[in-house]
Amino acid sequence: MKGHNNTLKSAKKTQQTQSILVTILGFVIAFVMIFPIIWLFLSSFKSSSELFAYPLHLFPEKFSVASYAKVIQNGFFIYVKNSLFLAVVGTLITVIISAMCGYAFAIYRGEIKYTNKVFGIFLLGTLIPGEILTISQFTVISELGLYDNVWGVILPVVTTTTGIFMYRQHYMSIPLSLVESARLDGASEFKIFKDIMLPLGSSVTVTLTIFSFLWRWNDYILPLMVLSDQKNFTIQIAIKSYIGTMGVDWNSILAASILSILPVIILFIILQKYITGGIATTGVKG
Repeated sequence: MKGHNNTLKSAKKTQQTQSILVTILGFVIAFVMIFPIIWLFLSSFKSSSELFAYPLHLFPEKFSVASYAKVIQNGFFIYVKNSLFLAVVGTLITVIISAMCGYAFAIYRGEIKYTNKVFGIFLLGTLIPGEILTISQFTVISELGLYDNVWGVILPVVTTTTGIFMYRQHYMSIPLSLVESARLDGASEFKIFKDIMLPLGSSVTVTLTIFSFLWRWNDYILPLMVLSDQKNFTIQIAIKSYIGTMGVDWNSILAASILSILPVIILFIILQKYITGGIATTGVKG
């Protein structure tokens, strides 16, 4: 009996040691990942001469907000407004289309022949690198008269295979009897989707909203390709404009970068509790 107790104590001690080591490792990895952001934030308050002073030091000798003032005076919030419009409207359309397509692929899989095969073919599109479609995208945008128009950035990417996949997997975990009962009660397909299925997929909706917002907020190639008028520039193109033929305005780039990531951090903090649940539901199959 005594030997058994000693074995249990030893196993418990080993488990506690492993837990402590894993926790320490987690903190180390987290610090390594967040350190560049800390350096970016503190460096945005440094002067130009201090920024490249050697030896390098983390904290500024004198905190200065001159870079932030310069960025704001140059109309940075106009670019913020453009990016917000692009990200919010694009995300709203993406969520609606993804939810509808996911509903169709999940609910009609047993009613319409070849639904799963069509979805499989649809997934094959993810194997095509986006860069291959750049020329054809630009041609279509130009022919539709959307060049130098924010809608030329929004419309080409409103559909996402990832979003459709997430909704489909989630809806497949919901019993079809729920839909059939609603049909027997006289509910239309749109009413079933809007009042029953969409609320049940709220965790997926929040997750896709975060991801879609991030994709559009950080998008650089498509806005650069489509937008030419400075008043239509997004944040990412505005930051790039600080790199000129006469040199690079690093202080403005650092300050603008900090301002550009604040909305994303705030959005993530508010909605982070939904992310794990939303991703977990995509792995459930019916």
